[in-house]
Amino acid sequence: MSKAGLELSDLSIAPRRAKRQTQVAASAVASVTPPAADKVAAQMLPNPTETQRRETAEARAIAQEDARYSLKNLKRSKQRNVKFFINIALDYELKARLQRAAAENDLKMTAVVKAAIDYYLTENGY
Repeated sequence: MSKAGLELSDLSIAPRRAKRQTQVAASAVASVTPPAADKVAAQMLPNPTETQRRETAEARAIAQEDARYSLKNLKRSKQRNVKFFINIALDYELKARLQRAAAENDLKMTAVVKAAIDYYLTENGY
């Protein structure tokens, strides 16, 4: 069948829904829910005034700011324990050994380096 030979009867078209059926269904739903239930639902939902909304937003903002400050202070207290940082240039082989040692022992590379430096200093009497 070519495009030129197609006719409207060759295509299947779904029938439209009858408007009457949707109206009947809507009226059936409306008759099921009593109007008293709508009033109860409306009374249960809070309807705050503009000042109440503003107060709630301000309280939420203050709480978020306090949380942000406490997180910042926590990070600062953790950094107080770390007093000195060292910058070490490592060759590729040594770095690969360090990464392998850290991976095999489930440690961070900094923990391995710190332990190695501590061991070296104690062995040499420092």
